[in-house]
Amino acid sequence: MNSSSATSPNSSPPPFVADLHANAVVGNRRVPAWLLSFGFHTVLFVALLLLMSRYSGGAGDEETRTGGIVLVEATSETTTEYLTEGDVADSSASATNQQSPPPLPSDSELPPELPGAASSPSEIAGVGDDLMESFQGADSLLDGKESFEIGGKVTTEVFGVKGTGSKFLYIFDRSESMEGYERRPLLAAKSALKASLESLGKVQQFQVVFYNDEIRVCEISGEPTGMFFASDINKAAGARFVDSIRGDGGTDHLSALKFGLSLNPDVIFMLTDAEGGFTPAEMGAISDWNRGGTVINAIEFGVGSKGRSSDLSLERVAKQSGGQYTYKNILTLRLER
Repeated sequence: MNSSSATSPNSSPPPFVADLHANAVVGNRRVPAWLLSFGFHTVLFVALLLLMSRYSGGAGDEETRTGGIVLVEATSETTTEYLTEGDVADSSASATNQQSPPPLPSDSELPPELPGAASSPSEIAGVGDDLMESFQGADSLLDGKESFEIGGKVTTEVFGVKGTGSKFLYIFDRSESMEGYERRPLLAAKSALKASLESLGKVQQFQVVFYNDEIRVCEISGEPTGMFFASDINKAAGARFVDSIRGDGGTDHLSALKFGLSLNPDVIFMLTDAEGGFTPAEMGAISDWNRGGTVINAIEFGVGSKGRSSDLSLERVAKQSGGQYTYKNILTLRLER
């Protein structure tokens, strides 16, 4: 019975055999089941890849931004805009590029200039010109201006009596007796005084005093009474003062010497046609007034030769100061009119 069932043509196969037959036959060829399963899974895998690439490809096209601090700018209309760090940098750079240069400072805001500093090339160039003008104007600075004392000694003389220094004072007698003998004494004295003045340089100083009972001091317009620099202008003014003098009155040696020594000159040339007549007390006073060590040179005019019995006090005043003394006979004087 069993054998007949197995061999009967009309009997159906077992279920798993039927599945094998159904899956294994494609057309007229038999295909293994594992190959079918592999093909099915391969198609499914490819489909999944296509699907994933479609979604991932859209996200890749978006712009990538770096992370950072997010700033929030709120307007008056309550609109909020989110700005990233890159946006802030871009806007700042744009604002910087478009910003106009700062205005130049006004004159009041400029820093103060340093003393003596030239602010422009033209001013620097002008410094040399100013210096040249200063050197060229040095002579005019001395002309009529006792602005400062300059050293430099020179030797000058009156009737052969010499004196060396930088400050010279001339004290000349202008009493009435100087007008005698056809004005010979006064004219000779004036001529010698002007010649001595002319020998002085611009760095030396001078003053002229004529005296009788009173003293008369040389004054130059615009200058204080004192010692003057021997510029051409001042020497010319001094010469005019000398020419203006006329003889009159008596003789007061002491007052003239006291004033002259107060000017503290280096050398005094004292000229008179009268004997000194100084007492010992007056000679002591002259020595006290002469604290500056002024050298007093004395020139005495007379008629004929000086007698042995004549007064010698004028000569003593000169010698006690370290100065020289000379006597001149007015009858032998040469005059230059």
